[in-house]
Amino acid sequence: MFQWPNLSGVGVKRAVVDTNVIVSAFIAGGAPQRVIQAWITGGFQAVISKELRDEVNLVLKRTKIIKFDSKRRVLLGTLFNQALMVLPQPLDAIVFPDPDDHFLLELAITAQASFIVTRRKFDQKSGL
Repeated sequence: MFQWPNLSGVGVKRAVVDTNVIVSAFIAGGAPQRVIQAWITGGFQAVISKELRDEVNLVLKRTKIIKFDSKRRVLLGTLFNQALMVLPQPLDAIVFPDPDDHFLLELAITAQASFIVTRRKFDQKSGL
């Protein structure tokens, strides 16, 4: 079984984890679940905003695929508590390919995140 290195402390990279990855981890496991495991074990420092947290909660509440029981609520609370809460600064000069997810780019840039983890595919020509 693959083990994420424990990178707690100096040099830990920051990441924005998109709602689709978090929800997929709860539903299907696989690669999204490994991202969540890395988040919990300190493989990276997750950054969130109020908007991202609210979106995750909204999507999980309306999904009919899984029952969002107390174990899942505790796990989600743990994820949010371990994340760095950031107030994103507006960016008008850069446009994210999906306007509904522009806030993720604002969050990543404000938090100086190294990457955005998402399951979405973007146009390679855009550079995003």
